[in-house]
Amino acid sequence: MLTVGEGLASEYEKNFGVKPVIITNATQYYEIQPSDVIPDRIRLIHHGIANESRRLELMIEMMRHLDERFTLDLILMISDYASEKTKEYIRSLKDNIARTPRMQVLPAVKSHEIVRAINQYDMGVFLIPPINFNYANTLPNKLFDFIQARLGIAIGPTPEMASIVKKFGNGVVAENFEPESLARKLNSLTRDDIIRFKNQSIEAARKLNAEKNEVTFNTVLQGLLD
Repeated sequence: MLTVGEGLASEYEKNFGVKPVIITNATQYYEIQPSDVIPDRIRLIHHGIANESRRLELMIEMMRHLDERFTLDLILMISDYASEKTKEYIRSLKDNIARTPRMQVLPAVKSHEIVRAINQYDMGVFLIPPINFNYANTLPNKLFDFIQARLGIAIGPTPEMASIVKKFGNGVVAENFEPESLARKLNSLTRDDIIRFKNQSIEAARKLNAEKNEVTFNTVLQGLLD
């Protein structure tokens, strides 16, 4: 049995007595270098599904607490089958972004193009409140995309994401899920801090990728065949 993170694996073991092997949502390894950091223009990026439950408006609120060095671009994926409620949320979100300085929504990018597209940025941002079990234990593909793009990371205290950021020292973890908390962390950063985070993601990228997962997966398959 496979699952994507330690929190889910532990819960399966607790309820069903089976400890799954972890195969994360990591993308392939990219041999690229961090982009330069401009001191007075720190570029933040978020990409992912535009879903109301993810509370993307929290990042808009965060921008209102950041100093003028920071910009935030969002690459939002919208399902062709989105409900009318979701479409209304997206319209409201875009209107809100349009009224917020230093923010913009960019066109969607194909998944295999994401890493190279966001390499030009400085830090990847994801602030998702733990409103359900899955969100509380999320270890999403975007975190690994940020790492492969050699970005610094800026997140809330979601346990498994926070564990990776703290292990590799490649970003900041807010004290809670309030926008002001993450803004305080970002406002305190210097150019040297961000350069260090991006360089630390080089090491993380070598260890957290699809090729490493392939080795684990093949070991599982070989064990079954044996």
